[in-house]
Amino acid sequence: MQNYFWMKLSTDRTFRNLIIIVYTMLLFAFSLITSFALSAVQAEAVESQSLPVVVVRHIAMATDFELIIYGNHPEDDPEALREYGREAFVSVDKLEDEISIWRPNSQASRINRDASSHPVKLSSDMLSLLNESERYYHKTEGAFDITVGPLMELWGFTRKQGIQPSEEALQETLKSVGFHHIQLDSEERTVYFTRAGMRIDFGGIGKGMALDRLAAILSNQGIKSARLNGGSSTIIGLGAPPGKPGWTVDIRSPYNSEDSAPVARVTICDEAMSTSSGSERYIEIDNKRYGHILDPRTGWPTSNGVISATAIVSTGMESDALSTAFFVMGEEAVRAYCNKHRNVRCVLFVESGAETEVLYFNFDDEAEKESR
Repeated sequence: MQNYFWMKLSTDRTFRNLIIIVYTMLLFAFSLITSFALSAVQAEAVESQSLPVVVVRHIAMATDFELIIYGNHPEDDPEALREYGREAFVSVDKLEDEISIWRPNSQASRINRDASSHPVKLSSDMLSLLNESERYYHKTEGAFDITVGPLMELWGFTRKQGIQPSEEALQETLKSVGFHHIQLDSEERTVYFTRAGMRIDFGGIGKGMALDRLAAILSNQGIKSARLNGGSSTIIGLGAPPGKPGWTVDIRSPYNSEDSAPVARVTICDEAMSTSSGSERYIEIDNKRYGHILDPRTGWPTSNGVISATAIVSTGMESDALSTAFFVMGEEAVRAYCNKHRNVRCVLFVESGAETEVLYFNFDDEAEKESR
């Protein structure tokens, strides 16, 4: 009996010791895994903090452009990064010289002046811009239209003095609006207006083209992470900031100050986004405010309950064009467009009576969006 008791006691002790040994080994293994994980996170944090980052600013197209550029390696020279930004902005100035309607010697001004009487020869950049403008005109069924200039003048936006046009004047002006009145000859590289009084205006797409050009130049220099801001309305996220999945961008109500909380927050990575609203420029007629975004199909300032429209796509030109079009189209037409084009993300800030709502289209992952 004593021997049995002693053998049982020894067996119990051996079992307990085995449990202690296994438990100790598991703790040790867990501590090693945790240590390695922490080391990886810490190394990434150190690497992120040590990468040089510079900010380069420039004024063009009546817009404050800003580049936030990260180096790829800790030893990258910040001054070299700044020089990349300064060199890139030279191309934006050249683009403005071509497409600005406010410069009398620009190609856009020459087109507006002469294209109603004879075909005007185009540079390759201008031909590309007109081809893209025509494409978005057809894709949005006329909601985006660079020929809206005569209507802007009729309502007084160019003079910043609002005038309520008569219905007769409105209908007469609409005869000179519509991209289908433009004849583009890609082989001859010419443009011709089939209606007198037509004018093109690249204000709804020019910043996007400028940002696309900046992104291409920086990419060719080997830059992998940068945020390109064309004012606060058009942004390109080149890659992502170190240690992040993308660039976080706040969408604010156009009626509130910069200090107020955003109505939505999105993340972009190798994408462009643009936001259009009617509060940036407006006129007042008989104590009523009219925003500067006109519906080219009716000739009237847009009034469909959309407060702001944000488009997120792959290029700055497309985001610029679509945000303007989405503002004009309204909720149901935007929903139909996004159902047809799943690669296009959109955020609409809309109002109905006293209520406001944020609507998301083609955001498959809830983590991609954050309403406020």
